[in-house]
Amino acid sequence: MTTSEADDRRSGGAASMSVDTGALTTAIVAAGASFFAQPGDWTFLSVVLGAAFQLILLAYHRPQQDAGTVQGVFVRAAFAGTVGLSLCIIAGLPLQLAAEKAGMTNEAHAAADAVTEWVSWAWLPVTAVVFWLEPRIARALMRSRPSR
Repeated sequence: MTTSEADDRRSGGAASMSVDTGALTTAIVAAGASFFAQPGDWTFLSVVLGAAFQLILLAYHRPQQDAGTVQGVFVRAAFAGTVGLSLCIIAGLPLQLAAEKAGMTNEAHAAADAVTEWVSWAWLPVTAVVFWLEPRIARALMRSRPSR
């Protein structure tokens, strides 16, 4: 019997629902950063992947039991940064389409390049807002569904 199986038996199987949030956050950041690292237009696929990242993050986010510790602040910041990145990825294509409509199509990929720069600058304020809202987000995620 492995250690995780023994832990599952002691906790009544609850450990099987646990996820390494550090690994999850790292994977999403790596995948999200790939959108910024490669030149070219923003696509519908980037919106879909950004939304999928967002759903995964919200599905596995739990309120911090040690919110007052330094590690709790880092976990909260990692969540905020990753959610901010996902939201910026989701906004990429709509911003590019708006930039093209506004007339930024005078050279190839000008609108896409401008949007990449805008999204890169927008990430920090979006992250700060999500960091501030994280306790409310966690409480909303842990609320039970209304009964019918």
